[in-house]
Amino acid sequence: MSPTTRAALALLLAAACSSRPVAAPPDAGPADGGQDAGADAGHDAGVDAGPDAGSDAGAGPDAGSDAGTNAGPDAGADAGPDAGSDAGTDAGPDAGPDGGSNTPDGPVTTALAHWRLTFADEFKGKTGAPSDAWCYDQLPAQCTIWAGANTNNCDLSDVNGAGPVPPIKANLAAALSLFDTSRDWNAASEADVRAAYAALLSNRLKDLDKCTWSVYQMVNWMATDYASNPSWSARFDPSRVTVDPSGKGYLQLSAAYAPVKNDCIYGGSLGGPNCLRYGFAAGVLKTNVAYRVDPDPRWPGVYYPSVGGGCPSGGTLSGGNCLVVSFAPPAFAEHFLDEHGPAYWVDSNPSYPGVYYANTPYRCRDNIDYAPTFGFRNLTCPILDGAVMSMSAANRAVDGQGVQRPRGFTQRFGRFEVKARIPKGLGAFPAAWLLPTEGGWPYLGGEIDILEARDGANEAYQTYHHGKCYDPATGAEKDYLGPAECEAAGYASVHLDKGYTAYDKSPRVPGEFWKRDHVYSVEWTDQHIVYYVNDVRLGSIELGTKADLYPTSAPGTLAYYEASNFPSKPMYWILNHSTYVAPQSQASWPAQNFLIDYVRTYAQCTRTAEFCPCGGAFLEGIGCKLGAGEALHCPVGVTPPAVSGGVTVAACAPANVACPNGGTKAGTRCLAKDLTSKNLVYTVHYWADADPRWPGVYYAPTNGACPSGGTFTGVNCQVDGYPGDVLETGVEYIVDTAASPIGIYYTPDYRQ
Repeated sequence: MSPTTRAALALLLAAACSSRPVAAPPDAGPADGGQDAGADAGHDAGVDAGPDAGSDAGAGPDAGSDAGTNAGPDAGADAGPDAGSDAGTDAGPDAGPDGGSNTPDGPVTTALAHWRLTFADEFKGKTGAPSDAWCYDQLPAQCTIWAGANTNNCDLSDVNGAGPVPPIKANLAAALSLFDTSRDWNAASEADVRAAYAALLSNRLKDLDKCTWSVYQMVNWMATDYASNPSWSARFDPSRVTVDPSGKGYLQLSAAYAPVKNDCIYGGSLGGPNCLRYGFAAGVLKTNVAYRVDPDPRWPGVYYPSVGGGCPSGGTLSGGNCLVVSFAPPAFAEHFLDEHGPAYWVDSNPSYPGVYYANTPYRCRDNIDYAPTFGFRNLTCPILDGAVMSMSAANRAVDGQGVQRPRGFTQRFGRFEVKARIPKGLGAFPAAWLLPTEGGWPYLGGEIDILEARDGANEAYQTYHHGKCYDPATGAEKDYLGPAECEAAGYASVHLDKGYTAYDKSPRVPGEFWKRDHVYSVEWTDQHIVYYVNDVRLGSIELGTKADLYPTSAPGTLAYYEASNFPSKPMYWILNHSTYVAPQSQASWPAQNFLIDYVRTYAQCTRTAEFCPCGGAFLEGIGCKLGAGEALHCPVGVTPPAVSGGVTVAACAPANVACPNGGTKAGTRCLAKDLTSKNLVYTVHYWADADPRWPGVYYAPTNGACPSGGTFTGVNCQVDGYPGDVLETGVEYIVDTAASPIGIYYTPDYRQ
């Protein structure tokens, strides 16, 4: 994200640190004019949120098809998520030595950095771990309604108007309409809408590891027009998140147009330019009394000031005011007034006595309230986006059996990988990035962007962001807590960023990012940040690297990364799809999908106990060599490895994604499948089909027969079939009968 987007995010994160002010007593309710007064229905002080990163490319979604001959039984186009092989090992951190092996621990020096897996999610559903029953089936999906705040149940079953502002019925109805068009959800009761929404999320999030991932359910601070118009178009909704465990498994973060019905979004009926929220019977209101509406959920109702300690115009004494009608249960079963909503007023005109608010539609960017509490109304953003994060959460960390199961995942230093296929289309802005678990954004921890892309899907960005506080008079850097504190002390803040861009039309990139999966990664230590795409090094940021400054008028002496502004705090994953689509293009805008095959995190190995936890001395390129008479001695929780010739496989290995779409390196190509045993005929033209409906190797029949072997499918001859996770859609495979070995090959996008 760019500095302007970061300004919005800083405000969002700052809100989590502020406490709710002490509420005013009932006499603090607003007093507005009559029905024709045109009451202001909300603050128009939205935050400009997003980088000036150029205009939307405007390219419509281009799903693409596999190059080469389509050879499935029905000769159809490849469809659906690709199904490449999993490159990972078991997920979960390796336990350290418990009692130690017979080989002394000590530092290990290697020519290449070696890594051990500490966390992985392959997005295939349950892993077989004892915690699965809790993490997948029992723990309700958890949503972040406000940045930095604790989580709530995504179905809002534990949200009743208190705390961060949750989506209201109209938001839920809009989300439901994308999955069930047979019913008018706006006309349904709030109870029915909530129940249907809960059922929808239960199904869509059933294969998500809820112990690791929390889902965003709030403003999408990245969904902005980066060119000129400072407005947003989308909010995050958990219905746009799902895990498809079939094949190799995908986390799907989608974006779709789901406009909220604008008329009387806070309830009531439309009459002219205003909405009647509550009507009074004739004679209840007096035209000479100054009534006011208080939406505070502790005492919602209509009041007027008492006179001499009494209520001469009716009602009951409540504090220093007279309560005419209470909107609290049991009189009203739901939260009748929205505390963070519009400005309500009472019109005592006997022709139309009632509580009103103006029916002025909010633009998406106007959904920020700055007073009395900083909150997001979460209302009329017409596009819904999907996003998850792994930030640790303190609540709901104990399962139904009383076992402590900390939620989230964070790590300090290491290698972070995400394998993903980015969407192509108007407004698309997918991202995979890291934020610190503590400190102000991003000045006390930084931000590491592993992947960001835009509409055309022809570039991928990798960036590091941080900031400094300085004295404008001297240019000297100052210690501070964040931009607000810096400027409150009379100083100025400056934003630093440095990054690299991969282009799909460069000589090193013959493929396209949106057609197939790519592996985006970063290796992070206390000295450097190194970026890779498909294991090709794009560039590094070291201590002393010069960054770009914003504003550019800041002293140039500040434009260097130093230990004080280099990332050193544990970070968590954020995976999100964002969209900005201008109003005139929204109604015809097609849905998009950001597909994530896996995320993996590694720690760098530096000592014998990490390489060889069960014993032996590490030899690079060989493994762990056991000494004469040395037996395996594994720590508790570590499975003993197989021993061959006195050597075991080491627990650490170099990063290797030379074949990002599966298979093994074979010269400049990758061997996806060895077909030596299939007795292929040199003169026959074979092809590989990656369609997950019929993945396999085929050739054309002769008069409905298969003279070179195989099985006739009714359309083609199949000589080999595979599970759905061997071949990937979007990859141009060649069945090479002249190669050694004969097999299915492809050329990776990036080549050294």
